[in-house]
Amino acid sequence: MEKNIRILELYSGIGGMHYAAESSGLKSEVVLSVDINTSANEVYRFNFPKTNQKARNIESLTSKELNALKPDVLMMSPPCQPFTRVGLKLDVNDPRCSSFLHLVDIISQLATINHILMENVVGFETSEMRDIFIKALKENSFHFREFLLSPESLNIPNSRTRYFLLARKEQFSFGSEDVILKEYPDTISPQSTRMETKLQSYLEDLNDNDLTGHLLSEQTLSKYVKVLDVRQETSTSSCCFTKAYTHYAEGTGSVLQHNNTESIDIQFTKYINSGEDVCHLRGLQLRYFTPREVANLMGFPVNFSFPTSTTNKTKYRLLGNSLNVKVVAVLYKMLMAK
Repeated sequence: MEKNIRILELYSGIGGMHYAAESSGLKSEVVLSVDINTSANEVYRFNFPKTNQKARNIESLTSKELNALKPDVLMMSPPCQPFTRVGLKLDVNDPRCSSFLHLVDIISQLATINHILMENVVGFETSEMRDIFIKALKENSFHFREFLLSPESLNIPNSRTRYFLLARKEQFSFGSEDVILKEYPDTISPQSTRMETKLQSYLEDLNDNDLTGHLLSEQTLSKYVKVLDVRQETSTSSCCFTKAYTHYAEGTGSVLQHNNTESIDIQFTKYINSGEDVCHLRGLQLRYFTPREVANLMGFPVNFSFPTSTTNKTKYRLLGNSLNVKVVAVLYKMLMAK
């Protein structure tokens, strides 16, 4: 009988890596999941009540206790704030890198881990932290491949380019360590994972109360309508949803024109010609994507849900800090391919 692949899931968040392993179709088991974020841990435990999930500082993990679990694979999404374009870019000098540096220090002592899958933001690939990590991988006989991939590569109508690294003790049959891949290699066919291309397939059928709760306020429209990224259900793309979605209007994610019987061009012209009277925009029913719709675009399965106590603000924040499940599922299969 084929044994389960044993996964150590660090910086586990709301379980994106766990769902990716499940979505891959490979027989896998998360033997330990670790995160210090209380809200994320609540969501993780709600969806994976049987998983060994710990609220721990990763710096407190020792090679001895990890080796006792005999993990085959390390999957992780270390903090991205030291490398984001809107952050201070302190890189390894950011205190939030300390846990990652701890993992680098003990990687040589992790006796059973032969495969690693890591996710981070665009910008990590030029960081000092990346160079330190790569050096440690090479010193411990790992081969690696790096990627910058978006869900659009699977025809998912959402832009969310992220850095990914695959590392293993065996050689890879594609690419080289000198080139960061911007698409899946020709030898890999993710066709079976390709998704619906229009937003319509990812949307909920909202009742009047739910719709009202997600409509943009007239104050938001009057201040920010000119910078909003407005999409329709027939659109084949949308902007990346960040943890500040609904809190800030610009650059945090697309909004949806709920009423498709109106022409946004005509109504916007009326708005401008009227001296910017927002009454001309009401009929469009511009609304935020719901947390469930964002989760759909990020590849979370239909059985994923939040505890009833989780607020919408927290849902958006947690989703904004997560990853695209379908993209990682394809990478996981590539990592484990013989």
